[in-house]
Amino acid sequence: MQQTKGHALEVRLSAYIDGEIGDAERSELEALLSRDEDAKALFERLKAGSSFGDTAFEDFLHDPVPLALVRQIKQGSGINPKTERVATATATVRHARVWPRALAASVALMLLGGAAGFIVGTANNVAEPTNVAAARGWLDDIADYHRIYSRQKEHLVEVPASEGPKIETWLATSVGVSFKVPQLGGKGLTFEGARLLVANGKPVAQLVYRSTEGEIFAICFLKNTTAPQSSEFDESIRDDLGMVTWQRGGASFVLVGPSAHVGMQDIAETAAAAI
Repeated sequence: MQQTKGHALEVRLSAYIDGEIGDAERSELEALLSRDEDAKALFERLKAGSSFGDTAFEDFLHDPVPLALVRQIKQGSGINPKTERVATATATVRHARVWPRALAASVALMLLGGAAGFIVGTANNVAEPTNVAAARGWLDDIADYHRIYSRQKEHLVEVPASEGPKIETWLATSVGVSFKVPQLGGKGLTFEGARLLVANGKPVAQLVYRSTEGEIFAICFLKNTTAPQSSEFDESIRDDLGMVTWQRGGASFVLVGPSAHVGMQDIAETAAAAI
């Protein structure tokens, strides 16, 4: 049992509502409530707040988690949102048993308001799925494809290098970009063949190369007449992959390969001049 003598009346009445005081102190507070109208009014307000806090926490624990919130949290942190939500709310409930119930009601309002604000804030992302997909970008899809296909042994490519002319006709027609397969033997890369991919909802050509060390590289490109044309090469690293991008002739290009390879931009410049 708590000893609340000497504390503010709000604290003492909150402990009384929770049944966390001794018999002597309970009798003292009941006598006060019977003769003091101000104390009685304060007691009724605290009691109403306690009831609201209990209901708010119960609703918070059992309210279904919106799908948009699930996706947002999964993408941002990798944490199971329902587990995190229940654990947080449960911890708050336990905390409320220690502190005055009036404080618990305030915390409930704060949590519910914050959750509502977060959900409203993410609603714009749900209303614009196209923009979310565009923000991810075609390079993310290319990186995912490369991690999968580069591990293939017997099915590294869809069409082998021996069918070079067929590859150029097939991919140029499918993607809408005329090109020639770059020969990169001078850079230690052997052309293995090609695949047709889909990235960000568009057909993408993939030309696959193997280094003398067995590492897999790929040149991927798609038609893109809206991007500004530039002779600049932009090099970036995505975990284990290095990527060099450029724009040319109404198309977007990327060279993708192991991030540890130091000659990526040199290979990209050679490929850009030949393709």
